[in-house]
Amino acid sequence: MNPRERVTWHVWTLRLASVHCIAWGAGIMLFPASSADVYGFEKPVVDVHLWQGTGLVILLFGIGYGIASTDPRQHWAVVAIGLLGKILGPMGMAWTVWQGDISSRVLWLLPLNDVVWWLPFAAILRSAFHKSTGDSEAVTRQLR
Repeated sequence: MNPRERVTWHVWTLRLASVHCIAWGAGIMLFPASSADVYGFEKPVVDVHLWQGTGLVILLFGIGYGIASTDPRQHWAVVAIGLLGKILGPMGMAWTVWQGDISSRVLWLLPLNDVVWWLPFAAILRSAFHKSTGDSEAVTRQLR
């Protein structure tokens, strides 16, 4: 894959992640009770305002991915934070299920919302890292 194709792939991946998070976050914000059902939470346990706040955070990640899609290598930190969230979030959710605090029904969402992005985000970060180390090597050569 040539560098242009790779960059295009990164851009479209982040755009798709952006649309996904904006739609998912907006859905949680607009329909908190229904989304709590999808996650397997019992309605009396869910505080609507906290649940809508979670939706807002997801929506904001979507906006961040949209911004990162304009230049994935420059905005690598947004992708890194997103990847950390998509790794740590499922770990926390699995822990909560293991503790018996929520239903294991929630686990079906992890591949759909988080795990699916691990490899693409890691590839974008790898490319950004190689680009930055390549740039610093080129600068070092020019200085000699």
